[in-house]
Amino acid sequence: MEARPTAAARLLSVLDCFSAQTPVLSLTEIAQAAGLPLSTAHRLVGELAEWGALTRDDHGGYHLGLKLWELGSLSLARASIRDIALPYLGDLFDATGENVHLSVLDGTDVVFLARLAGHRSVGILTTTGSRLPATTTATGRVLLAHAAADTRESALTSPIAAETQHTTTDPETLRAELSEIARTGYCVADRQLADDAVAVAAPIRDASGRVTAAVAVVGRRETTSVAHLVPAVVTTATGVGRSLGYRRSVRGRG
Repeated sequence: MEARPTAAARLLSVLDCFSAQTPVLSLTEIAQAAGLPLSTAHRLVGELAEWGALTRDDHGGYHLGLKLWELGSLSLARASIRDIALPYLGDLFDATGENVHLSVLDGTDVVFLARLAGHRSVGILTTTGSRLPATTTATGRVLLAHAAADTRESALTSPIAAETQHTTTDPETLRAELSEIARTGYCVADRQLADDAVAVAAPIRDASGRVTAAVAVVGRRETTSVAHLVPAVVTTATGVGRSLGYRRSVRGRG
């Protein structure tokens, strides 16, 4: 006999209805998306709205409330990385004039903690707080290259959507690419998410030496010099890492 969803599971199913594609939903849409009776959805939405997790607009639509943003900001480790990285990201943006991203790994997805975008930069699909499969992004591949083996294999064995005709979807090809990224210390993703974009990403290490985030520049393929971007991105990642306390050990000196 199938177990009934718990009260917590039903509440979470309501919150899970919202996404970058569906930021505002009516009560009926929430009930349908969560697979709940309308009366149950009405009660749960009311409780969430009273607590501050949902807010109702003047047209009767619901969107996520500030209470969730407040709780999210309590993720101190990631907030700290973002705060420390932002000055470096600003310098990288000033130097390149291109889109700059700061990302972390969440399961097999990459989550964007910060994004700086220029008016004339190539159009991109990401916003701060959004997520994409790690296999399709430069920062995601950098993070997977340094992730635990089970996380990496889980990402490689999941279906990989072809966002463009150039997107690498073959697991073995990606596995070899991740090994190369781990060896060289950076990733170049050419036309993986958009036909006119190329991205360069590098890992950020914390005080323990663990890769905890990644920084990337996304530029227009026709006008972007990857050869110039690689040292700029790697230098930025190194600077953030040093501010987080990372020090590369030097061996073999007498």
